[in-house]
Amino acid sequence: MAEKDMKSRFFGKRVGRTVIQLVVASIIVGALFSFIGLGPREFWRGVFESVKRVLGVLGDSVGEVVATLGAYLLIGAAIVIPIWLIARLLSGRK
Repeated sequence: MAEKDMKSRFFGKRVGRTVIQLVVASIIVGALFSFIGLGPREFWRGVFESVKRVLGVLGDSVGEVVATLGAYLLIGAAIVIPIWLIARLLSGRK
């Protein structure tokens, strides 16, 4: 029972609809990225390089610490934010 509650809490009552929405959104974003010639690897590499360049202005030692923390933040956010958005979207259906 607890497993079913977690499933419905995460996906909502209509799992199929949520999966279809995620697939459609993924296709749209993938098409846009493909159209501009940008893949996920290039996107994230660009983000990390931009952060490193900006933080490099702060100085080597402070810049390295902040760059490392920034990289951890971005990596974590790449996982946490989509999960949060999905959970948020699904919680609005109550």
